Amino acid sequence: MVRNKSNNKIVRYKRRFSFNIGTLLFGLIFVYIIINLLIYVTTPHVTVYEVTTGSLSGNYHFTALALKQEQIVTAEGSGVINYYVKEGGKVGKGNSVYAINDKTSAAMNSYTDEDMTFTTKDLSSIRSEASSFSENFKTVSFQNVYNFKSNIQGSILDLITEKAMDRMNEDGSLSYLNAYTAPAAGIVVYLTDGYENLTTSEITMEMFDQKNYVKTNLRSDRNVQLGEPVYKLLTDENWSLIIPLTSKDLEELSGKMQIRFRFLKDGTSLNADFSIFQNGDEYFGKLDIGNSLIRFASDRFIEIELLISRERGLKIPNSALAVREFFKIPKEFAVYDAENPSTITLTRETYASDGSAVVSKVEVPVYREEEAAFYIDDTVFQMADYVIKGEERFHIVDSEQMTGVYNVNMGYAIFCEVTVIDSNEEYCIVESEDEYSLTQYDHIVLDASAVTEDQIIF
Repeated sequence: MVRNKSNNKIVRYKRRFSFNIGTLLFGLIFVYIIINLLIYVTTPHVTVYEVTTGSLSGNYHFTALALKQEQIVTAEGSGVINYYVKEGGKVGKGNSVYAINDKTSAAMNSYTDEDMTFTTKDLSSIRSEASSFSENFKTVSFQNVYNFKSNIQGSILDLITEKAMDRMNEDGSLSYLNAYTAPAAGIVVYLTDGYENLTTSEITMEMFDQKNYVKTNLRSDRNVQLGEPVYKLLTDENWSLIIPLTSKDLEELSGKMQIRFRFLKDGTSLNADFSIFQNGDEYFGKLDIGNSLIRFASDRFIEIELLISRERGLKIPNSALAVREFFKIPKEFAVYDAENPSTITLTRETYASDGSAVVSKVEVPVYREEEAAFYIDDTVFQMADYVIKGEERFHIVDSEQMTGVYNVNMGYAIFCEVTVIDSNEEYCIVESEDEYSLTQYDHIVLDASAVTEDQIIF
């Protein structure tokens, strides 16, 4: 059988080109995304800040030095001493404070540790003291460790004395009390530091450095000699707090007659008469107080915060501020809409390189309006140009600086003048004066050095 070879021949057909619009669109979108990604990666980014209304939180924390009316009382005998008034307790003139080598001393010394049982309430003051020390401890103020030790010792002795006095009152020993009495009414303190007779005229900045500050706990030694200090009386409820003032503090606090402040130790607030005094080249503030002495009877240095209400206005970061140069043009040389002079038209006369005069009309934005003048951008004109109107000519020979921010509400940077009325390390308060100034919720450039006038913000 003969096979037909022609039936085995395969004929290939040419495939027609088919245009796919979907593939093209996808390709264009992909290229667009890649281009924008490259632009985003290579273009410096500008951070925008929204303007808000507020006030500044001033740094008015001070370590104050307390001046009090203090009287040191010395021992009227020698021997083992026992105290009958706890630290910070009030006594009247003639009230018993301590005894030396009497029946009461022997009775107090007869009690054992088992007799001295303390409740949770008794120990709360010690826990509070320890907690306050732990929260406020700073390695740069290591002297506070010794102060803390002294305070804890005093609190423990107060508890022991109180318990012993209660036991003696129960068994009748207290009726045989033969103790030494207070020479005046006051608050009893068992610490001395050498500042008892300090006056305002003797205060220096060095005294506020607590590295060399030392206070002595008079109850740490049970054996006393005749004439040695045994306690201290605060005889007047009126006392003062002295704070050191920097030049900035002096400027901000000058003229104030009364200030409200807060004790950081317990959060209580008081009003106090305020005055400023000078010793040599150093300035100090003085807060005069008529109460609360008993709560700080043992403290020489007290942490306080002045509660001063600062200016309110538009709050912006200091980094947003920029300083630019502007030309001041008299109003009679400008053509403008009196109702809305946001832009003005000026006739400028400048000189070409060959010395010939070139006159042209230019439209420029206004950055500030005064009664008789407009302020315009110094990039539009050059120094020594003329502004003309008919036969009159104004020669531009001087510029003025203006503080402002870059407003980006329109999508590009526009310089906007601001007037700073208050500031601290991070923020400032500016006022809104007219239509050329900022308003609340405007958007400005956070870092003014990162942009230029008319720069488009991505």
